[in-house]
Amino acid sequence: MTAAIAAVGSRRLDVQGLRAVAVLVVVCFHAGLPVPGGFVGVDVFFVISGFVITGMLGREWARSGRIGFRGFYARRFKRLTPALALMVSVTVLLSVVIASPLGAQQVTAQTAMGSMLLVANIVIARTTGGYFDAAAEANPLLNTWSLSVEEQFYLVFPLVLLLGWVLGRRVPRGRALPVVVVAAVAVASFGLMMLTSRGGQVPGVPGDLVGFYGPLSRAWEFAAGALLALMLAGAEAGASAGRRAWQLGLPPGWVEGLLGAAMLVASLWLIDESVPGPGLRNLLPVVGTVLILRAGVHPANPVSRVLGTRPLVALGDVSYSWYLWHWPLIVFAVLLWPDRPLVPVAAAIVSLVPSIASYRWVEQPIRQATVMTRARWARLLSLSLIPPLALSATLLWVANNGYWSTAVINYQQARVSHVDMTTECAAALPALDPEWDRCRWNAEATGKPIYLLGDSNAGHFSEAVIRAGEALGRPVTIFTVHGCPFMDVREYLGPIDPALEPGCADYVQGALEWLKGQPAGLVILSSSSSPWSPAEFSTIESEPWSMTTSTSAYLESVITTTVQEVQAMGNEVLLVMTVPHFSMTPYQLDYGRCSLWAILGDGCTQTMPQDVTDRAQGNLRTAIANAEASTDAGVLDLRDYFCPSSMCASRQGELVLYADAGHVSVAASEALADRFAQRIGESSSSTKAGPAGG
Repeated sequence: MTAAIAAVGSRRLDVQGLRAVAVLVVVCFHAGLPVPGGFVGVDVFFVISGFVITGMLGREWARSGRIGFRGFYARRFKRLTPALALMVSVTVLLSVVIASPLGAQQVTAQTAMGSMLLVANIVIARTTGGYFDAAAEANPLLNTWSLSVEEQFYLVFPLVLLLGWVLGRRVPRGRALPVVVVAAVAVASFGLMMLTSRGGQVPGVPGDLVGFYGPLSRAWEFAAGALLALMLAGAEAGASAGRRAWQLGLPPGWVEGLLGAAMLVASLWLIDESVPGPGLRNLLPVVGTVLILRAGVHPANPVSRVLGTRPLVALGDVSYSWYLWHWPLIVFAVLLWPDRPLVPVAAAIVSLVPSIASYRWVEQPIRQATVMTRARWARLLSLSLIPPLALSATLLWVANNGYWSTAVINYQQARVSHVDMTTECAAALPALDPEWDRCRWNAEATGKPIYLLGDSNAGHFSEAVIRAGEALGRPVTIFTVHGCPFMDVREYLGPIDPALEPGCADYVQGALEWLKGQPAGLVILSSSSSPWSPAEFSTIESEPWSMTTSTSAYLESVITTTVQEVQAMGNEVLLVMTVPHFSMTPYQLDYGRCSLWAILGDGCTQTMPQDVTDRAQGNLRTAIANAEASTDAGVLDLRDYFCPSSMCASRQGELVLYADAGHVSVAASEALADRFAQRIGESSSSTKAGPAGG
């Protein structure tokens, strides 16, 4: 047997060191250190798994001519599940104390069950969203997505290898068939990844099986490691590679090791959140890892020597446990101490303590237990599966029931979607296909119609307008587009965000065309102030309170033009001032930080001086006031409701006013119905007329 063949599968210190590098860059990324592509450490793990598992199964096949699937899956279970079960159980228990029952606990419980049932990646894709979305930062079990992908690989890939080896034995000159079969899997997976990374779709393939979390988009990374193991097991593979390296004037392994290390290091900065992949750039860490593993066949090369040093090998030994524990502790630490910048780093370091403990007293004893009777297996299976599944199911049940607490239930109900969203009468760009007839309420009423148009800050008044329409005997039509202020910007393409111009203009123009064919009535327009007041979403100490004078004039112009166009159709117009937003530091409203104990102790109510929000929203408020004066449009200002005694609050008694930092709750919207009905009645009875007498 050649040195290359012998190296595939014996404990290689450089492989342990490479595991250490992989977990280190992932932890550094999660801790907020300047390693923008640190998440590619997961790609490194996938390649290593493909390499090691294929080498192990290949030795068994060469020795016995068969693969013992029962023994293989038993070893994988002992290696992975008990340590995972311990971490999941502790995380679920900590979530009761630290996480919010307003969604975070439910997501944690669902992810916990998914992780134990090998489908955490699918659960995360459906409940948490993208890996870099804000919601992902609050899921303490987000890191289990890659473990499920790896476990899914363990379930399927041995069968692929067996197929290749069986065909290779039965087909004349079929020794290369295992490589061909694995290469076919790699090519198919890589092609699927490239297609979906560019927005393509494959009929019949669910979206959560591809993309960042998708096993089908990651299979080629495992296959890359597997192909290396298969080729190293081929006759004279190591020797021929060594001769090529010598021809470059370097000892064997130097070229592969140095090139692979350079590619891996480059990937940490060339891949970041803006291009997370998986995509073409993922070739850098994958090929780099393959080259480093190939170089390790000749352990005298400098890269393998560094990876084989005692500190890296020791860290590699606990890499699985550290990967398990670091992220939950970072999430919980940030929830407890949100304003301290070094907390994630400290939590990542502290997480080494439970990691080492888990490795020493859970992983190693179970892995080294060679005699496993049926009774021991039953005990191990029960202790590994029942506690985490029971705890997570219990957490999901009690959290969904609001802990049978009125305070918690009130907050949970405040988070439900408004009727414009539940009836799909709210759209998000770029999708926009209004079905106006379906978005009508109180249609049998004979009074003048009411039309509610605008962005999500119009949509959160849906219940108020519908109830007002019912009280006044008037039909109501609602169609909103999130992120689109209802302003005709065709002649004013200056300060508006260019990313919003095309779709928003289509919405406004389409709505205006539709209004021309409808009976004249009252058009209610409402929009968020955020495009015009960036200070609302930053720190008041470091950002200007408002934009330039020219921007204020621009805003007044587009509002006035829009109002005049609507009035020219014979409609009345009611402009609703934007409600206060709790988006600025230090007045941020973040329900993700509202733990059970904070809610029970009324610690989730946010307050803010009215002067703060008036100044932050000054551009839009001034523009609306000036548009009112020049067009005779009506205005509804709800400041006194949300800011009694000049102090804004997110809660009044048991009534939770806000669904999030920038939108009122359904309950608050319903409570405002009388205000809207009164103001609408005043508009209808007013003698004021717009330019067209509407």
